[in-house]
Amino acid sequence: MAPQSRRSVLTAGASLAFAGLAGCLDEDVGSGEPTVYASFYTLAEFARNVAGEGFAVENAVPAESHGHGWEPRADLLPEILDAEAFVYLDADGFQPWAEDAAREIASDYADEVALIDALAGIDPLAYDDGHHENGDHDHENGDHEHGTVSELEVVDRRSGDVVAHHHFDHWHGELPPVPPGGSRLLGVRFVDGSGEPFPLEDDSPYRGSARVAPDAPEAVELDADGSDVRLEGVEEGRTLLVFGLREEGSVVWESEPIAVDVEEVDEGGSRDHGLVDVKFFSDPLSATTAVRTVRDGLIELDPERADRYERNAAEYVDRLEGVHRRFEERLADREHDVVVLAGHDSFTHLGTRHGFEIHTPVGLSPDDEPSSADIAAAVDLVEERGIEYVLYDPFDGDRYAEAIAEEADGDVGTAMVSAAESYLEEWREEGYGDYVGQLEEITLPAFAKALGAG
Repeated sequence: MAPQSRRSVLTAGASLAFAGLAGCLDEDVGSGEPTVYASFYTLAEFARNVAGEGFAVENAVPAESHGHGWEPRADLLPEILDAEAFVYLDADGFQPWAEDAAREIASDYADEVALIDALAGIDPLAYDDGHHENGDHDHENGDHEHGTVSELEVVDRRSGDVVAHHHFDHWHGELPPVPPGGSRLLGVRFVDGSGEPFPLEDDSPYRGSARVAPDAPEAVELDADGSDVRLEGVEEGRTLLVFGLREEGSVVWESEPIAVDVEEVDEGGSRDHGLVDVKFFSDPLSATTAVRTVRDGLIELDPERADRYERNAAEYVDRLEGVHRRFEERLADREHDVVVLAGHDSFTHLGTRHGFEIHTPVGLSPDDEPSSADIAAAVDLVEERGIEYVLYDPFDGDRYAEAIAEEADGDVGTAMVSAAESYLEEWREEGYGDYVGQLEEITLPAFAKALGAG
């Protein structure tokens, strides 16, 4: 059995995401074989193709689970700490557990576990939350139903980015940190069930509000005025905030709590993506950048086998570039420049690469539920553009795609796509469970149908 290393002892200051794991760390969880741990399936695919026989590659997320919607089991961190490297995405809020694990490693185990950020060199794309554009609205002040907030967007006034998005009863994204003794100005935008924003001007009965959640540390002081919320950092630490909408001075709606950290801010090195799509891997050409990043990380870790990793990466990049060319050729002669995806939008990078738009009644998160107005808008678009296929992701299910197809006039069908973030066991059994196979056998044919490209 391999000797127990320092990485098998978790410090008392373990992150909240892995609190309570110390009892798991008394045993050596490694097999002795050099291992690379990947935070989800797609990154494991990249690492396996680059590593070859150099490392065993483990995928943290089981089959048939979304990488960004999965929570770790209790013994996962010890396994990661027993690996030689951890491949993940340094993307705020995509996989919070993985980001917490990376911070833990950087703080306490940097000499023992290499961190490979597969997002390095890839620009996340701003997510155009246009799926709620459901037609013309002509609401005057006070024309909203009392307190019926369906969405809240929080904007960092410094960058102009939407950094957090509250939908129904949950949050996506995260608030930027506030420096101790400093401040951070945020903006709030409340939207009703029909997609119309509540007016927050001086002559409106509506105003935004914010408070520290009950029993949370008073790490910040707040000042809310209309659509602005200013946070003043009082002392270092983490607290929870609740945002609200006031009407005539009374609070008529409040959000679930969301965390904010009061800490020293490195403005130069901060990687604040806001509400963006980091799923670059829907586009095989963007994926080549991540493959090269993994290659460089493995070479730094194991320079004696650099030639092997260079060769493996070059062969895999050639395959991905070939897939990109097949997408280009197949989608060039098409009837439409928009597709309707009745699931969460994982294809911004692919659509941007090939010049078509993604319309979804759901949005960016797989947890979001479309309203009847969202479904109706998708039906209208299908009918207006003569779209013959509505797309769906099997991890989201096909019920919304079926509903849109059945409601639309004409012979409208459905087609399955995959953003290659995970896999189904049946795909493996049928021979296309790998990343390239999913793109070629599932996603390309489906987009060709949806775009009228044969």
